[in-house]
Amino acid sequence: MAMYFTTDTHFGHPLVSALRGFITIPDIKAGYDRIVAEQGRAEATRYVKRTATDRNLRMRDIADTDAHDAAVVASINATLTPDDELWIMGDVGYRTSMEHIRHCLHAIHARRLHLVVGNHDVNFHHRELDGEWHHAFATIQDSATVTIGGVEYHLSHFPYREDMDGFRDPTGDVSDNAYDPGYAPDALPRDGHRLLFGHTHQHTKPGRAADSLHVGLDSWGLKPVSEEQVAAWFGAVPPSPAAA
Repeated sequence: MAMYFTTDTHFGHPLVSALRGFITIPDIKAGYDRIVAEQGRAEATRYVKRTATDRNLRMRDIADTDAHDAAVVASINATLTPDDELWIMGDVGYRTSMEHIRHCLHAIHARRLHLVVGNHDVNFHHRELDGEWHHAFATIQDSATVTIGGVEYHLSHFPYREDMDGFRDPTGDVSDNAYDPGYAPDALPRDGHRLLFGHTHQHTKPGRAADSLHVGLDSWGLKPVSEEQVAAWFGAVPPSPAAA
């Protein structure tokens, strides 16, 4: 049995589906693919938003959410075995029904699923709604700590609290509100532990400091991240004495 980690599955979410390239309109899809190849995904996401605005289209008019959701589930199932555990660190689905989100979760072949709650989850700030998940998750937490190779790692939807300072990435690699200070109270304070996080939808893996790793689908080719990949990423970074 192994542990895997991911965030921001966003089942049923038209905006995220479109920005990940699941697009129903052929010329927009072709433009997206061309820009990804020539300029990268950050520029391609700007192209999709700009084109939708210029044509007065909603993201729901553009996105193929069914194809997106099927691809995410297939990628997860191709990576895990039925004996493995998957931590989903928030934003499981959005702008769709709980019935659809649960259907997607039940299609994942894993021994157990664990939820670390994100800002787009129905029970964010409303943990009395945990029952909405109908036993899809073995555990539901606002944050968690796991041990990999003898080292403790924090799990959170958000980057560390100190990083939630309104930073706007000049490269456009992260979403515009990724570091919104309004979410700072929901983020963990930096305490010397390494952090696995999501929320930012960045296409690069490092956090803003060497103690943080983005494990969201957008930076790992829609695949969950294994314990071995986490350990290898931090292999050259000694654990902080504060985490010992």
